[in-house]
Amino acid sequence: MKKQTGAALMVSLVILLIMTMIGLAAMRTSSMAEKMAANTMDVEIAFQATEIALRSAESWIGSLTVEPDPNDSGSNNIWVAESMDPELNNVESWWHERGADWWAANGIASPSDITFETNAGATTITTPRYIIEYQQFVTDDLVVGTGGGPSTGRVYYRITARGTGGSDQSRILLQSTMAKRF
Repeated sequence: MKKQTGAALMVSLVILLIMTMIGLAAMRTSSMAEKMAANTMDVEIAFQATEIALRSAESWIGSLTVEPDPNDSGSNNIWVAESMDPELNNVESWWHERGADWWAANGIASPSDITFETNAGATTITTPRYIIEYQQFVTDDLVVGTGGGPSTGRVYYRITARGTGGSDQSRILLQSTMAKRF
């Protein structure tokens, strides 16, 4: 009778170890893909919520019949351009310098509650907010200094909206420029 050396046992243990490592790597990859999909959905929800606020502001401007007076506090929903910038001399835009607390205190909330239906269930998010800035008045007349009556033209507004997704970690800022003839 031959003496057994146990080579089959060693080979099967090595193969089992390799299969375990492949399984763990596949599980890690699957977990990472699931996290990326959840984050992508969160950003999409934030984008849609911010777009809702942007469209709400555009609709509000479109419904105006009289031009509102812009001011530095935004008390009538229209801000003077760049008046909310804490440091006018730096190159950073004001909307990048302002945090969630400032937006909660100064931004116009619209609409009040948003719930998105997802495969994981309903997701209620923080209310998106917007700021409207007066940009400029552009006359229709190409001649300067005609001395006539009041000029006709369009008033340009910049709308900046900020929204978040299911978590406050996914923030989206959107801007649009709108012209309104009064």
